[in-house]
Amino acid sequence: MKVYDLGRLPWAQTQLVYHAMAYLGREALILVSPAEPYVCLGFHQDMKKELDLDFCRSRSLPVFRREVGGGAVYLNSDQLFWQVVLKRNHPLVPLRRDLFYQRFLEPVVKAYQDLGMPARFKPVNDIIVNQRKVSGTGAGEIGDCVVFVGNLIRDFDCSTMARVLKMPDDAFRERFLLSMRKNLGSILSELGLEAYEKWDHKALAPVLTKRFSDLLGPLEPGRLDDELKAAMDDLAGEMLTDQWVHFARKVRPGRLVKVRAGVYLHYKVDAAPGGLEAVYREDDGLLKEVSLRGSSGGQPEGALSLAEKALEDLPLDQIANAMTRLYEEHNWQDWSMRPQDWPKFLGLAKGKPTSR
Repeated sequence: MKVYDLGRLPWAQTQLVYHAMAYLGREALILVSPAEPYVCLGFHQDMKKELDLDFCRSRSLPVFRREVGGGAVYLNSDQLFWQVVLKRNHPLVPLRRDLFYQRFLEPVVKAYQDLGMPARFKPVNDIIVNQRKVSGTGAGEIGDCVVFVGNLIRDFDCSTMARVLKMPDDAFRERFLLSMRKNLGSILSELGLEAYEKWDHKALAPVLTKRFSDLLGPLEPGRLDDELKAAMDDLAGEMLTDQWVHFARKVRPGRLVKVRAGVYLHYKVDAAPGGLEAVYREDDGLLKEVSLRGSSGGQPEGALSLAEKALEDLPLDQIANAMTRLYEEHNWQDWSMRPQDWPKFLGLAKGKPTSR
């Protein structure tokens, strides 16, 4: 098996290379960074729902739709991408997705530990340092191969990430920005400027190669040969077209943004006339910073303020019981929103697609 340490490449090639590798059926570890910043969409995401396209155009940020899962993410040269391509029947690829993530994130955890960061794996697919997420990941099947991609983060531009994503309003965007700054980490944030300057792509690549070789076996240097370049060019003819990048999905009301494993920012909308809007943070199974809005006269006087207080710091599995007690206490018999409606309205992040 080969390792392709490609240094910095033009932004599109950092994505095309592992797609081409998979369609050629080559097993490989690829290490690469983008020469220019760009935005990357997960395969199943709706571009118009996920991204603030006006902002992206104003910053000349190109958008790429990859064939693996995960969410939309802002990428730049402060991230070293690792991309693992293996045949589906490779003996190291387990059938259970949770075991797959744990096995193939272990080299990245150890690489961070080699830098002096107390990294650990957090199910299902995160790496945490001091309760902060330090790697985004995505996985999928391309051709006859399984592909797993992620990054080592030297620094992360939370401000641009918050602007790239489409948000219901500026208040929701500010909440997301604050949550990212609290919950996302990097070499710079955890180890300081001296370590950030020391651990550039050239220094990080051998560390990652060593740790992945412990799992995958000996890795021989590879290069962008003619066959691989031709496959990348062929894919560019499809994957860089507007038809591929923009293909639409059914847009559903509301918004769910993953910050890290266990932390999600929610915007929920009840489509019924006079329906509610809810914004809250789901923090390791608890409701936080709950904000409710509704049309005038759509609910009993003062009900939204009381409901916010009842829901704050509440475990997700106790929503129905808490709201039942609140309704009985205030005799809210005429409110069309019933206690049993609240869990469905607020929803859960569990079981939904995760983002990078």
